[in-house]
Amino acid sequence: MRLVPRPPGTRDHSAKGHSDTFADTISRMNTQDARISQALRRELERFDPSLPIESAHTPPSSWYLDPAFERLDRETVFSHNWIAVGRTEQVSKPGDYLAGHILGMPYFVLRQEGGALVAFHNACRHHATELLTGSGCLDHAGESPRITCPYHGWTYGSHGDLLSAPHMAGVENFDRASMGLRTIALETWQGYVFLNLDDDPSPRGPDLAELDTRLNQQFETSSLRHVMTRTYTVHCNWKVFVDNYLDGGYHVPVLHRGLAAGLDLDHYTTEIFKRFSIQSCKAKEGRLGDQALYAWVHPNLMLNRYGGILDVNRVMPVAVDRTDVIFDYFFDESSSQDQSFVSESVAQSESVQQEDKQVCESVQRGLRSPAYDRGRYAPRIENGEHHFHSLLAHDYRNGTNSLAL
Repeated sequence: MRLVPRPPGTRDHSAKGHSDTFADTISRMNTQDARISQALRRELERFDPSLPIESAHTPPSSWYLDPAFERLDRETVFSHNWIAVGRTEQVSKPGDYLAGHILGMPYFVLRQEGGALVAFHNACRHHATELLTGSGCLDHAGESPRITCPYHGWTYGSHGDLLSAPHMAGVENFDRASMGLRTIALETWQGYVFLNLDDDPSPRGPDLAELDTRLNQQFETSSLRHVMTRTYTVHCNWKVFVDNYLDGGYHVPVLHRGLAAGLDLDHYTTEIFKRFSIQSCKAKEGRLGDQALYAWVHPNLMLNRYGGILDVNRVMPVAVDRTDVIFDYFFDESSSQDQSFVSESVAQSESVQQEDKQVCESVQRGLRSPAYDRGRYAPRIENGEHHFHSLLAHDYRNGTNSLAL
């Protein structure tokens, strides 16, 4: 099912000899928009979060395939939730910056001269050029860092204020004070920078208090050291990857036999909280230590804690059928000095990621089959996945109301 209309201004050539006026085009677009809105709402309503898991169907395949849902992801899920964009240590010194995109929406994070972290929409107020790319440190020689547009040279201060706009003399009604960079809400948690594109978001801290407690009580965290980052491009919708992570270990003994050998899957549990879930089980010593904990934070953050290791996964949608998964590997101080242990651990993780990558891409292809529409949940296992879908439904429905779809 495709809910996205033909691009504006293009003709339907099936009607031979018909010549559109501008009014005809606008009228047809309005009709198409109304039909799309109705179709989108119908697809949203096909998942009912109020049903218990025993009665519920999974969301329809349109949630994973249709560009209309990619728009909903961008304008609801990833615009009104806290999204982890990088590690605080990447922006530790004045002038350090980190730039990126959240579903195509550019941002940058900057450490100011006084030590505060700030974030801005990464678009020059002149002609929208991205001001910064990648990561690095602005040359400020003891002064306040300045950001200069690489296109026409407009220059901004570290607080987003417009300092210089060359050749703009004589422009009528040009208010320099109103032409500064737009800020983005920023918080930090567990060594990560989070952004929220909402104009007035709720703080994220209270939602994660219990997860903080669990991580700090069950594991020693102060000695963890970041060792490496790897990015996996997976040709699937981002929600497919999250579903796979949240299936309560259902796939582990079938797909990850090497990993399964080190876990006590008979006592695998999933606990549901307001905005996150925790999957855990005993481990059988070795690299995994005596306990494994897999925490998911809505919508796209995963923390995998076992033995002296933490790996953090950020699931970043790129397109409706392409996702980048960024893995940050942390080891405790003693383990991080043992290169053979680090290499072996990362190699084992790499094997698991490749297995997950292959099965997620297979699911994405299978979703296109006319023989598949919706699935069912294993009620004693897949409650984490059901929780994720319920939070998605809440985000989508709130978003469609505010977007007037």
